[in-house]
Amino acid sequence: MTGTRLQQAIVLTDPVSQATESADRLYFGAEFCCWALPALEELQRAVDLARQLERSFSLLLPVFSEPFLPRLTKVLRHLLPLFQHGDEVVVSDLGGIQQVREIDSSVELVIGRALSGQKRGPRILDLDLAAGELNYFRQGSWYNNEAVDWLREQGIERVELDNLLQGVAPLPAPLRGSLHLPWAMVTSSRNCPFRDQGETGVCIPKCGQRFTLRSTESGALLHQGGNTQFLENTMLPDDLGACRIDRIVRHMTLPR
Repeated sequence: MTGTRLQQAIVLTDPVSQATESADRLYFGAEFCCWALPALEELQRAVDLARQLERSFSLLLPVFSEPFLPRLTKVLRHLLPLFQHGDEVVVSDLGGIQQVREIDSSVELVIGRALSGQKRGPRILDLDLAAGELNYFRQGSWYNNEAVDWLREQGIERVELDNLLQGVAPLPAPLRGSLHLPWAMVTSSRNCPFRDQGETGVCIPKCGQRFTLRSTESGALLHQGGNTQFLENTMLPDDLGACRIDRIVRHMTLPR
């Protein structure tokens, strides 16, 4: 992918006032918690902003549970007819593929980083790894021929990736990658510290609180937002083109 232009995308936190002039593409939605998905009115404003700025739009869909499906269907039925060429849906749950395709089979789909299967966590840096072993720890779910073939059967050629501390291995052709900065997912759970187990419905305001954690086993600082922990990593891989990464996705705050 030598010579390919590097796209710049930004994940909106406020589709009304956030500065977006430097972005080629706008992302909006939720990745890890379905109850954190913005209201339909906010999603509509994000699409409107993309149209106003003549930018492509990426709808972030979260990992979801059964009680969320009616709301997901409502969102997709409203937004997908508004999509234009270049817009896409980023799915963080494989069930989202069918949900989208049942409403619009032509929409471009992208596999979210919650499904990347990358080897995460700061303790990997403490391992004494040979070159082949290090390459393994730089890979994820979409690095074997069977996985690539399955994605192509679904009409998917783009996957979202975390910026691993140990580096990122080159994706196999024809896949293309989007790399998220600066927050790299470490772990995520359906259990949220701000909700009672089994509770459903829109998140309460305090869900937005962020806090940090530090383990005695590693000096790395973990950042917790809702049900997901992250590491901060601002260092880009040396050769994005060789990694088949042609898009940088920047977050202004901890993702949800």
